[in-house]
Order: sequence, then structure tokens, then C-alpha cells
Amino acid sequence: MPTVFMLLVGFFVSFTTLNAQSSFLSVEASQQITSFRFTDSNGNIDQDYAPVYNGAYNLGYLYDFGNGAFARTSVGMRKAGATLVYDASNYQWDLQYFQFKLGGGYVYDMGRFSPYLAISFYYGYLLKANQRLNNENFDIKKDGSVTKGDAGMYFSPGVKFELSESMSAYAEYSYLMGFKNIEATSDGQKANNKASMITVGLSFAIQ
Repeated sequence: MPTVFMLLVGFFVSFTTLNAQSSFLSVEASQQITSFRFTDSNGNIDQDYAPVYNGAYNLGYLYDFGNGAFARTSVGMRKAGATLVYDASNYQWDLQYFQFKLGGGYVYDMGRFSPYLAISFYYGYLLKANQRLNNENFDIKKDGSVTKGDAGMYFSPGVKFELSESMSAYAEYSYLMGFKNIEATSDGQKANNKASMITVGLSFAIQ
């Protein structure tokens, strides 16, 4: 986590020393549908996990290169989890991550209304994790049954609408694909975070 943090700080500082007119700060909120991609020790994917609805919040920085390409980074909070009914028992997982994102993309300038596509890598540090079995709660971060980190990618098509010379609004759909096995056990089972989300945000030019 410290290494990722230092890379993101360096990225932010290097871009903010460039042309400030091409730099933007953003605030955004997301409505998520999250679940797990669970693979058992025989390599079979369990299709019985059901999604849950939760949110995410980010503060970001974007640098526009002026030719359609842009780079962006952000920090924020993201929830994750899923539900499962197994052997007459109800399971629910609630996880919360502090997350760093770093990526870029391309925007097609159509005036005030501009579509774009972005791809970002993320690293999430687990803040808390709860498993609910029927009416009992278990701290699965404390007992070590889940890993303390998660990593993966976002794929995000979206649209930007220019409100003024210094402010824009945007909306995007994102698909999160986790690469890291969040199962801390070594019995061959794998669980990866996955999510679909709608994000709305505002960006402000740095003067």
C-alpha cells in the first residue's frame, strides 16, 4: 500500500506542475451492484452468489493533454459484498475499501457534449469486513479469512457535459473486475470482487 500511495502522489505532483488550464479536480458518487466471482477448489464457478447494492465516493484529479487523451487518478471509499443462500442458511458479506485509482482514456470532443472511454487500475485497502450468517455477525478481517488488499481494473465509458469554462458534469457506467483472490485460505478456492456501477460527478478547472 505505501508503494502505491507514493506512485500516486508522484503522479499527482508531476501533472499539477504542468499547464493548470488543462488540470481538473473532481468529486463523484457511484451506485454499485457488487458481487463475487467464486471458484471452488475444482475450478468450478459458483453461480449462486447474488449481488448487493451499495455506494462509492471519490475525489479525483484529471489532466487533459489537449488532443483527446487524458490521464486521471482518484482516492475514495468503495463498498463490496454479496449474498448467498446455501444449505438453508443465509450469508451476507459487507466489505469496505479505501481505494486508489490510476488510469487514462480518450474523449471525443463534440462541443459541450463529449463521450469518452477510460480504463483505470485500482488498489483497495480493506478497512472492515463483516460476514452475516443468519442472525450472527463475524469480523472476517480480524479473523484473517479475507486478504487486506484488492486490485483490478475499471472499464468506464461515459459522457461529459460542459456547464461553463471552468465546470463540467459527467456520467459514466463502469465495470469493475478484481484480479486478486480475496480468500486468505490456501485450499484452492478463489473469490474475486466484481461490480457494475453508475457514477455521476462534477469536475472543476484548476485556475
